[in-house]
Amino acid sequence: MARIACFVEKYNFTDAREARALDNFRCASEERGHSFNFMFRDGISEIPKYDAVFIRATTDPLFTAYVVSRTAAELGLKVVDDPESIRICGNKIHLYDLFEKHDIARIPTVFINKDELHHRRFMEVFRTLGKPVVVKAPYTSFSRYVEKVACETSFRDVAKRFLRKSDMLAVQAFMPTSFDWRVGVLNNQVLYVCKYMMPKGRWKHGAKLRGKPTFVWGRTFSLRRENAPAALKDLALKACSIIGNGLYGVDIKELADGSYVVVEVNDNPSIYEGYEDSRNKDLYGKIIEFLVD
Repeated sequence: MARIACFVEKYNFTDAREARALDNFRCASEERGHSFNFMFRDGISEIPKYDAVFIRATTDPLFTAYVVSRTAAELGLKVVDDPESIRICGNKIHLYDLFEKHDIARIPTVFINKDELHHRRFMEVFRTLGKPVVVKAPYTSFSRYVEKVACETSFRDVAKRFLRKSDMLAVQAFMPTSFDWRVGVLNNQVLYVCKYMMPKGRWKHGAKLRGKPTFVWGRTFSLRRENAPAALKDLALKACSIIGNGLYGVDIKELADGSYVVVEVNDNPSIYEGYEDSRNKDLYGKIIEFLVD
């Protein structure tokens, strides 16, 4: 019997869909004869008592989850997500550099720093990528710090605001689609495939309501992984292979000509009951088996 710790924060239980998914992980573990205990930040001193650690809290390198990941890895425990995956996926600049180095089909991307907030550089970016462009801070999650700009004034305003969070920003060509593919990958195998739809009148899956702190999310449609396009799955696996063999969620756009480009690879991808698992319910057991292998 293996002892699995699942590191969570209180917010992981505020959404009933995520709470049910977490319970599904617990059930899958116990069905296989393993213990599965939720661990909060006040219990991280207990990590040495476990054989594996499964992280479901936000894994920003500045957050507690990263400390948990590093601690578990240093103790020789199996940990998902591992600290190297968190460092790579948590920094879009590093991630896109790897895409370029390994010739991963990707959205055209350039970088700007705080010394480049001038007219000439803005015009260079627009000439290279067209208008509008999408500006991203390197450390982002759940569509935050990701905005679309179409003129020099808005570009400058967004860049100044985002550069309070980072010394460099990623700027990408705007490729409007009605949905993004999300391919879940574990240990270099496809775990699930979804379509993340854009809410009506929006250009990204999660969008903040004007003047409110609330986010509105588009619908999620799941496919059986064997029915998803082979080229889509191949690109997802290639993108993950340059990072590691952990659990990832690959965001991919399908272009008008039927080709695919990677938007980004996320460690610690969201898993909600009735969404990512609706056509691939074995994902819970597969993740547990990977943890105790």
